[in-house]
Amino acid sequence: MEAFAFAFMAMGLLVLLVFIMYLLDRVNSLEKETRQLTRPLNAPKEVASAGPFAGLSSKKLWDAMTGRLPDGLDPSTVDEVRVLYETVLHKHVDAIFQEGVKDGQRGMLGEPKNTKLINTSHGPVESWLPSAQVNTLYKCGLDSAQLPSDQLDAVRAALDEAGHTLYSKAMVNLAQPLSASLMPLPVAQVPVLAPPAGP
Repeated sequence: MEAFAFAFMAMGLLVLLVFIMYLLDRVNSLEKETRQLTRPLNAPKEVASAGPFAGLSSKKLWDAMTGRLPDGLDPSTVDEVRVLYETVLHKHVDAIFQEGVKDGQRGMLGEPKNTKLINTSHGPVESWLPSAQVNTLYKCGLDSAQLPSDQLDAVRAALDEAGHTLYSKAMVNLAQPLSASLMPLPVAQVPVLAPPAGP
């Protein structure tokens, strides 16, 4: 009889132990699921606090500016970054063009890179631009240093088209064509309006 009671108690303890282990496992599973559910809620705050460019750089920054938002990035944050990105884009475009000018003056032909570290008042950021426009900007700089002035109109047109493409893709306002600042017309070529004829 005692052996039966002892066996019954041992079975009871074993069932209780298995039940406790099951409960602990279930609680751990619930905790993991809760963490996974709350992670996306915290993500925008983490991204927003990751500096003036929301932690974005290189191609991820370009993608965000052109409408391909990374997961967890709030559209209002992208709008704030775009205001700062205007300076980054302008400096990157200018740097590629000037690289072409310098190589043209030296009689060299280089291969421009898509990425460039751009210094801003908010700190440095790595910028990325598409190869097609990078090559066009570089070639325009190269040609501006090597071609005679009577052949530069086509270069200005190509420069303006590349600028229009980049700025419109990035949804950034282009105040004036790129050629106006990077390849201004010589004073002698700027059209002058004749004064109105007298009576």
